[in-house]
Amino acid sequence: MRSRFLPWVFLLLLLPSLGLHAQDWRGKGRVDGWVKDPNGQPVADAKVELSRQSGGATSVKTNSKGYWAVLGLIGGPWNVDVSAAGFESRKLTVNISEASRIPPMDIRIERAVVQQAPQPSAANQAAQEIKAAVEEGNRLLGEKKYAESRAQYEKALAVVPDNAALWKGIAQTYHGEGNKAKTEESLRKVVQLEPTDMDSQILLADALIDQGKIDEGKTILDGLAAGAIKDPAVYQNLAIIFMNKKRPDDARAFLTKAITADPSVADNYYYRGLANIQAKKNAEAKADFLKYLELAPNGAEAKEVKEMLQALK
Repeated sequence: MRSRFLPWVFLLLLLPSLGLHAQDWRGKGRVDGWVKDPNGQPVADAKVELSRQSGGATSVKTNSKGYWAVLGLIGGPWNVDVSAAGFESRKLTVNISEASRIPPMDIRIERAVVQQAPQPSAANQAAQEIKAAVEEGNRLLGEKKYAESRAQYEKALAVVPDNAALWKGIAQTYHGEGNKAKTEESLRKVVQLEPTDMDSQILLADALIDQGKIDEGKTILDGLAAGAIKDPAVYQNLAIIFMNKKRPDDARAFLTKAITADPSVADNYYYRGLANIQAKKNAEAKADFLKYLELAPNGAEAKEVKEMLQALK
């Protein structure tokens, strides 16, 4: 039997209040232009930042002639922020097309009045520290440096202790280390902070069942709204746990849900056949194995299934 895995779906942590967005802005559009002073003279080394309200940002600097260009942008409205030393910043909007090239932009910026730079506020400084900690935690998590990643998330949690996304990151670091108890503890905190987060409830139920707290985990699953579990693979994973815990009837029930959600997945019939054998329902097991061979005659389990069918005769 294949080994079971816990289906984590953990993207880069998003802290909306701090402006952390996924980079989903790549496309086929381009935009270019010049940055000039009020007299039409080029402004070299000016920074041109492009960002979308729905997420995504990039930046470029002008050359010695004040020219800049950005390629590979998704179509639609983009904010353009232009800044340069000794000049006032300027904000514009441009509508980028992926089908045709838009005319170059001619951006004029005014010279700045020299003022004493204000000191950053304590709140802004704290926000920057949290952002840096989250980004570093994400990087370390991607490198499977779980303890180091968790230390960064905990640094951010010291400032925002009720951030569910951070607690979910903590849970994943413990999961990566195989610390089931701490994974469960962290997921309980996520569910406490966001009781309507169905994905976290499913993960918590999975963690509980995997540790032998079967009835508590099953209670969580039974309380989910209809259609909350959209991925049939989740049912399969839970069913395997129940088979390992010698509870074939529960396993069969989850596999039936998986088959109902997508009857074309051959593996679900294979696993339900095994659960039926465990439940001493040989006729039902035979029917499931035959269905598996119908869907996947050359599948990974085909040889084993044929042997079991011979034994069931």
